[in-house]
Amino acid sequence: MHRRSLLAVAVAAVSLPGWAWAQESAEPAYEGLTFESHGKPIRAIHYRPAGEGRRAAIVMMHGSGGRITNRGPWHELAMRFAGDGYQVLTPLFTDAFPDDGIRPERMMEAWRDVGEHAIDWFIDRGVDRRRTAMFGYSLGSYVAVDGALGNSRAAAAIGLAGGVDVYTPRVPRRRIPVLMIRAENDTHVLPRNTAAWVAFLREHDINARVEVIEGAGHLFRPPEWAEIFTRASAFYAGNIGRLDQDN
Repeated sequence: MHRRSLLAVAVAAVSLPGWAWAQESAEPAYEGLTFESHGKPIRAIHYRPAGEGRRAAIVMMHGSGGRITNRGPWHELAMRFAGDGYQVLTPLFTDAFPDDGIRPERMMEAWRDVGEHAIDWFIDRGVDRRRTAMFGYSLGSYVAVDGALGNSRAAAAIGLAGGVDVYTPRVPRRRIPVLMIRAENDTHVLPRNTAAWVAFLREHDINARVEVIEGAGHLFRPPEWAEIFTRASAFYAGNIGRLDQDN
């Protein structure tokens, strides 16, 4: 599949004057912020669980054409993770390098670095690196998983609706558990290309498994997003969110 044809994640952009808004009164809480990656300001939304939670954190990388906003399925998924006890950061990684659809290696590296620096942002604020993880959708699945297997300190990664047609994966530098979630009827990132990515990772001794959202296409419906959360939260609970992790 030509990379220009990757479908945008179905969330709308919103104007946030001063990028200084916050949710009022409800729990979990969220707020807009910026952090730096190679000197560039990266806009993000930070979600926090009520109370201490699991003392664990997830960085979520959006799909092609995606924007971050306080509504829509991406926001709702982040809220679900926060409700399950995780801190969450949803960076707009294209702030580091605007997407031209051609995506040379220097662009991909800038995006992967955003994920790495988002993980560092959590670690610098007291989250144990063993309790940090990546999550990515479509284009973001490559950015999240390939980045987590590179120079990142993330301890686990999930790729949603991703495959080798998104970008050619690099030989992993690290060994962490990976979950690939694919849509049964995906016509944008084909199942065989997800399988090729998983085979590549397994050939390089990565513990990668695959789960399938039955009947789903590349753009997920609300019940399918709920199933994605269920599968992802179970994976994270067995890795970064374990209650015995500190022992």
